[in-house]
Amino acid sequence: MKDRDISIDILRGIAIFAMIAANMAPYNFAEPHGFAFRIYGSIAAPMFIFLAGMMVSYTATIKAHKLNYYLKRAGATLLVAALIDSLIWDILPFITYDVLYMIALGMPVIFFFNKLPRAAQVILIVLIFAITPLLHYYLGYAESPSEVVLSEGNAFTAASEIPVWRQFLHEGWFPLFPWIGVSLLGAFVGSFKFKTAPEAFHKNLLIAGAALFVTGLVSWLIILPEVATNEGFDGSPQSPVFYKFLITREGYSELFYPPTFFYLFTFLGFILMMLPLMYKIQRNAVLNLLTVYGRSSLLVYILHTLFIAVIFANEDSIFGNIGLHDFGGFMLLYLLHALVLWLICFGVQKLKKGKQFPFLVNFILGS
Repeated sequence: MKDRDISIDILRGIAIFAMIAANMAPYNFAEPHGFAFRIYGSIAAPMFIFLAGMMVSYTATIKAHKLNYYLKRAGATLLVAALIDSLIWDILPFITYDVLYMIALGMPVIFFFNKLPRAAQVILIVLIFAITPLLHYYLGYAESPSEVVLSEGNAFTAASEIPVWRQFLHEGWFPLFPWIGVSLLGAFVGSFKFKTAPEAFHKNLLIAGAALFVTGLVSWLIILPEVATNEGFDGSPQSPVFYKFLITREGYSELFYPPTFFYLFTFLGFILMMLPLMYKIQRNAVLNLLTVYGRSSLLVYILHTLFIAVIFANEDSIFGNIGLHDFGGFMLLYLLHALVLWLICFGVQKLKKGKQFPFLVNFILGS
């Protein structure tokens, strides 16, 4: 895309910047994490998945690519996801389902989703969000996804003892329910973005976003006012205290473990309102710095995961474990890490400009 939408790159950059903090926290931020930080970390995933769905819908609507185009990109994304699991985290792929798996699945799904009538699209999205709490209630919700460590041997035997289908369906890090619904909502919005006048499009988004945000926040404050940690959590089927807790999983403290409709309404409403806001102020010089992340989002994801695994979390590495810090120490480390990633992406984008590279290289490095 030659004429890039700067506002989308800024929003993607915001998601990446928040994601870096959220993913560093288990290894470098002493618990319990403050509520404000938990809110901040919870912005990244829905915005990243929503925008991915939105931009897939753009190419499907405007460029009319064939299905093979989306299968090729989905395959490349799955390859990256599997290599991150196996080579960086030393775990068997296709078990815990991190965010890239759901983004990859969304690509071909959106190709077919865009062919449905508008009413059917809305019904499908609503059903996905409505079914999610039912799956949690009737099937239960694991305190943390099970994984298989490759270096311990007998990986496939160990995998046979893990409920992989449950982790894919509703219990993994980013399972089908509700995250494919977030991707489809992004696709639904994206199909309007490029067919509607900007003023009308952004006005409608602002109204819809505000309605979702207020509905989610008010119901959240009334029905689930407290945010608790794992102590006392009971994720067994039909647990009477299930939705009284928003747990932290292995130090990851985002507010979507489990993803309640309170969370989805509030944060998706926030994202919808951010789209017209960023469009209006997209020429801001400070915000434009974030486009460097937005244009190389996959590269940032790979690099920051590698840095976390090798430097921040690995006690056996030559760097040692940097360890847990209070808020001030963590923020210093976080901003330093984010700066290093920004400089790498900026350099890559400068070197890549005007040059042709193979598909997979372009796909990873961004534009």
